[in-house]
Parts: sequence; structure tokens; C-alpha cells
Amino acid sequence: MLARVSNVEAHRQWLNWKPLFDGQEEPTLEDHIRFLTVDEPTEQMSAGTAFHKALEIAQDGDYEVLEANGYKFHLPDAELSLPSIRELRGYGQYGPLTVTGQVDGIEGAIITDHKTTSRFDPERYLDGCQWRFYLELFGADVFVWNIFEIKETEAKTYTVKPPQIMRAYRYPGMAADCERHASTFYEFARSVNLPDAKIAA
Repeated sequence: MLARVSNVEAHRQWLNWKPLFDGQEEPTLEDHIRFLTVDEPTEQMSAGTAFHKALEIAQDGDYEVLEANGYKFHLPDAELSLPSIRELRGYGQYGPLTVTGQVDGIEGAIITDHKTTSRFDPERYLDGCQWRFYLELFGADVFVWNIFEIKETEAKTYTVKPPQIMRAYRYPGMAADCERHASTFYEFARSVNLPDAKIAA
């Protein structure tokens, strides 16, 4: 069975669900399965994908605006310095489950990941298993988040705040934690007959 790291993390979040904002309803089992199997991105997810694409194709230098996928992002007064190796996919075997993930950038033993959000919540990232899998899949030691708060000003146009930068590090027992998350996801996937992940080329 093949699964994306993002789906393993989505399952972990579902098992440990807590609302991101007041009034948010807890997703049902049916909601969760639909999220894992049906490609229905929200506007915020589409904007995040576009911002990732804009960074992927950008070169080092000064930018006031980045554009991709029909979206426009007005940047803070900052210079872009991006890893030379970007959008690299890796695979790892955890028992019967193959886990795959694609890093935004990697330089030596340091992985860089870009995130967009409407509200900065550091625990949301540090508690997750995604960064742990990425360090394992790519044999890296340091995981760096560039977390961009974005705000829509008009249709498909966003302002971007300077990134919040966080780091996490390889630790003893990390491989065992990844094995545990993979096993939990696999048992769930088997129980509800989830199909293999659809991996973009």
C-alpha cells in the first residue's frame, strides 16, 4: 500500500482532533475518508498550492510580487534565498506501507518546508508527524519551516507577511515514532479499504 505523508498526518490530526477556530465542527469518519480520497481543495489550499508553485519557479533575488496558477502574492520587503534542490520526492518502507513525501527544498542535511496559513500556530506544526517522516525519508537532521501568514485582499490576490521561521531536529526514537504512525494509518486504511495514494508526477 502507498500513502502520502500528508495523509498519514491528516489521519493523526483526525485521531487527535482539536478545533482551529471557534465553532468548527469535528469531522466525521465519512468526512475524513472523503478528505483522504477525494481531491476537493478549499480556496486556502489552492492559494497555498499556488504560493508553493511561485516559490518553486522563483530565482534568488528581490521580489515585490509572485504569481502562479492565476494567483498573485504581494510580498513583504525581503530578499528570496531558496535551496538549489527543490521539489524532491522520497519513499520509505514501513512494514506493508510505503510512505512518500515531496520536500520543498533540501540543502545538505537541512530540509526546508514552506507553509501558508491564516493564523500562526507553532504547536500545530511541531506536534505533527510530517517533519519526522521527511527527516527519515531523506536522511536529514534539521527541518526548517518558513510559515507565511497570508490574507486575501481580493479574488486570488493575497498579501504575505514575513515568514515565521521554526526548526525541529532529529532525535532518538524518531524512526520508531514514524513506524507507529505508519502502522496506525495502515490499519485504518485496511479497515475502510482506502485506495493507494494518487502521486503527482
